[in-house]
Amino acid sequence: MPTKMRRRLRLARRGLWYAVAVSLVLVALAVGIVSQLLPLAERHPDRIAEWLSARAGRPIAFDRVRTAWTRRGPLLRLDGLRVGEGKDAIPIGAAEILVSQYAGLLPGRSFTELRVRNLELTLERSDDGRWDVRGLPGQGQGGDPLSQLEGLGELQVIDAQLGIVAPSLKIDARIPDVDLRVRVSGSRVRAGARASMRSKDAKDGTDDEIAPIDVAFDFDRERGDGRAYAAAKRADLSAWSPLLRALGVAATAGNGRVEAWATLRAHQIVGMSVDAELKNVRLRGAPFPARTTTASAVSSAASVAETAPQASFSEVKTVAHWRAEGGRWRLDAPELRVHVAEQDEPLVLDGILIAGGRRYGLLAERIDAAPLFAVAALSDRLDPGLRRWLTTARPGAVLERVEVSGERDGALRARADVRDLRIAAVGDSVGISGLSGSVRGDGAGYVFSFEPTAKPRFDWPRGFGVPHDVQLRGDVGVWREDAGWWVATSALRIDGEGYGADVRGGLLFQGDGTRPYIDIAADLDDAQAPVAKKFWVKHSMSPALVRWLDNALIGGWVRDGRAVISGDLDDWPFVAHDGKPARGVFDARATLRDMRVKFHDDWPATADMDADIAFVANGFRVAGKAQLLEVGIREFSSGMEDFGRSDLTVDATADADASKLLALMKQSPLQREQGETMAKLGAVGPASATFSLR
Repeated sequence: MPTKMRRRLRLARRGLWYAVAVSLVLVALAVGIVSQLLPLAERHPDRIAEWLSARAGRPIAFDRVRTAWTRRGPLLRLDGLRVGEGKDAIPIGAAEILVSQYAGLLPGRSFTELRVRNLELTLERSDDGRWDVRGLPGQGQGGDPLSQLEGLGELQVIDAQLGIVAPSLKIDARIPDVDLRVRVSGSRVRAGARASMRSKDAKDGTDDEIAPIDVAFDFDRERGDGRAYAAAKRADLSAWSPLLRALGVAATAGNGRVEAWATLRAHQIVGMSVDAELKNVRLRGAPFPARTTTASAVSSAASVAETAPQASFSEVKTVAHWRAEGGRWRLDAPELRVHVAEQDEPLVLDGILIAGGRRYGLLAERIDAAPLFAVAALSDRLDPGLRRWLTTARPGAVLERVEVSGERDGALRARADVRDLRIAAVGDSVGISGLSGSVRGDGAGYVFSFEPTAKPRFDWPRGFGVPHDVQLRGDVGVWREDAGWWVATSALRIDGEGYGADVRGGLLFQGDGTRPYIDIAADLDDAQAPVAKKFWVKHSMSPALVRWLDNALIGGWVRDGRAVISGDLDDWPFVAHDGKPARGVFDARATLRDMRVKFHDDWPATADMDADIAFVANGFRVAGKAQLLEVGIREFSSGMEDFGRSDLTVDATADADASKLLALMKQSPLQREQGETMAKLGAVGPASATFSLR
């Protein structure tokens, strides 16, 4: 660069610095003069009103003015402030106007700021989804307060209270501490706010700020279009619980980070994105209604009605996007993970897509359904009986390659692969775990195809008492009939440990809160007799009978087994009453071969028993022939009319040599009572005897 050019640049740079320095000195001098002359302005309120009117573009009036100097510029404290004239004037009352000579030099910034304190604002949602703000100065007169205040620069609302009212969402809450800054430029409104709850400190009685939320939005108030952003970097869900409720579910605890972005169109929220990471989240559901209404149960019913189910998660992490347009909506969750405290790994719902409206759908590569069931049980939109069952049974499953699509009041298509379906046993119901397969269906019904290699476990503590690990092959259909649902199969193969069966038929759940109607037939594989001990329905049988059956069945085979059960389970057991026939059928029969049975602890076990056994209604009967030691029992019969109330009977007829009968009696209870007499007895020749046991 030539020497002359370098010299000119150096002189220009030096001149610029001198100019800046002189400007700063002049500004400081002007500020000093203004700060000294500011008290004189209080003596001329008309001049201040005239200047403010020129700034606002409309008449400004007030009753009293007080001045103060701040680091940002002069501060005017006005009492009885009014904007406008006549009946259109907006009464603001006590307010402050800051003349910010520094910030006003920046692009897009105003020289003046209007500050209003202690307003009570209300954000209200109508049933059509529109949101409106009420409580701004002058709003009650029907005009547009923001247009009236636009000329005064930025509006600051300090220490306001904000009520949020949404009747359709059952929200009616109040935020006690809101600071708001609003800048209006024509129809465009830009605002930022900080809202927080407050609580009294137990030690000094001061107010502590809790869980502040920062909000910013850019909005066109004529078209109703805009964008909004909200963030809680130290979120405390317990403080905001009155607002965090939907469908009867409320968030009562949790802390972490939440950020949300919203898009508004025509005064409605049409899009929202959420990025959240929360820990120790607790949700509370709607209280269960009382089960009873009798006078003697008023107190207990009230306690039941007040109880509310809860769901807790140690961690929730999500990135989700929701948008709506033309009566349709769509939710995408590329990341959604829920960690339950008692599980090592988080439950993954990444990539879920849900769409609603006239046409609806669900797409997901993998869904851990347990947290969804847990949250569904909290909602008051479900039947109370179903909610109680979901709460106690804690169902869960992993769904893979989920596809659901349909049209409201029209066609439906659904398919998914199910892994590890599990339901806890509750009361008299059966528990399930490890059930896998695939489900497909449409509006008319669904079909579940069992995974042949899976080995689900069925657990019925009150019934069988021992769990059953089985393999299932076949399909089960589900379809609606009137108000109920049929669950049935045309051919289902069951293979358990030591047994197997082919089953057809199903259950009709009638949808009226009663027990289902059953209509099932089964053909049983040949099995060893002791396997039957796994199938005693213990809550319907007396403990003495269960003990006797467990001790009696020593060995042998059960062949040609078959069973039929048909009837309304409200009438179980299917027995006749008061001369009326049974309203249902339970009939299970089999042939016994090579059985070894010990009818009584003090008698020897039978051997080589061949018999036919039948379980009918609430009792059983077995008849055939057997060998007792060396005594051949030509025929015998045993049974019980009612498992819960009747005696067990055993009647037998034996033909043998008298010496063998005598040897048998010496190994019976008679030996203890008549041992000395029986030692002196002897007998030979053919003999016939009868035996009865109660």
